[in-house]
Amino acid sequence: MLTALRHTIRKFHRDDKGAALVEVAIAAPLVLLLSAGVFEFSNIINTRLLLAAGVEDGARYMARCSDSNWNNCVTLGTNLAVNGAVTGGSARVTGWTTPEVQVTVAHTQAVDGSGNQLYLSNTGNVDVVKVSTTLPYSGGVFLGFLGFGTIDITVSHQERVFGW
Repeated sequence: MLTALRHTIRKFHRDDKGAALVEVAIAAPLVLLLSAGVFEFSNIINTRLLLAAGVEDGARYMARCSDSNWNNCVTLGTNLAVNGAVTGGSARVTGWTTPEVQVTVAHTQAVDGSGNQLYLSNTGNVDVVKVSTTLPYSGGVFLGFLGFGTIDITVSHQERVFGW
């Protein structure tokens, strides 16, 4: 019986039929896992870039808004940030809404305490509008599979006010 077993093992020793199948069976899960990771990471980067473009557009609009009612400028600017148009438009990022956009206006000095010039101005103070948002990204099956929860994507942009 032991001799028959040795003979069977020797027969498989020189046989390389199916070696490619074994290699594919080992490599395929790793390649699929790597592909899923690349896809998920690129989706996160794309979402962050869309958020950044929206926040920059909104801040730029609000900094140059000439409407006498600041609340109207904020409403139009946040809609521009989220939907790509001051009125109407379609969402840049699924699930991103105007209440998630924070707008602050700071009355800041053009020159800091060390004498560094922060903003070019003929006055000592300038107004700066800052638009920021945080969006929880939970669209990843891959990240959920690895045990990650939601990832918060945070972007902000500030512009010196020229309007008003």
